[in-house]
Amino acid sequence: MRFTEHLSEDCIVPTLWSGDRKGVLHELAGTLAASTGAPLRKVEGLLQAREHLCSTAIGEGIAIPHCRVERLRHVTACVAVHRGSGVDFGARDGLPVRLWVTLVSPAQEAGAHLRMLARIAALLRDARLRQSVLAAPSAAAIRSLFIRAEDSYLATHPLRHDLSLPAAGA
Repeated sequence: MRFTEHLSEDCIVPTLWSGDRKGVLHELAGTLAASTGAPLRKVEGLLQAREHLCSTAIGEGIAIPHCRVERLRHVTACVAVHRGSGVDFGARDGLPVRLWVTLVSPAQEAGAHLRMLARIAALLRDARLRQSVLAAPSAAAIRSLFIRAEDSYLATHPLRHDLSLPAAGA
């Protein structure tokens, strides 16, 4: 199972408008709620609760907000880009975040959720991918970049193909 199988174009926000953490989480939750059918307030509350535990900003302008949602039917990812100077998201390196990859998973899929987060983090280690995503003009272009990056990752890490996730719509 691939990360990009859980990332549809309608879950890619090429221009995020919010200027603060709360607003960003609201925009991300809105995109995910619209795609999954989960209640907006529930997704937003879970993402905010996760951020209160510890910032999901991993440095270098990236954050990976995530949560597990009761009764969610499938894993869904969302990518969002801030075209301005970024948003303070509490990163240890102090840099504002400009790129978010958000993940919501069914509550009962804890192991798969963690494996998917690891895959996302591995892909985002590539500075060329990060820069290309930030410069990409559209959701289709961003998705294409992630597909190519994941293809390359899997070609060089052949034992890391199986994320054991239920397919979207299953």
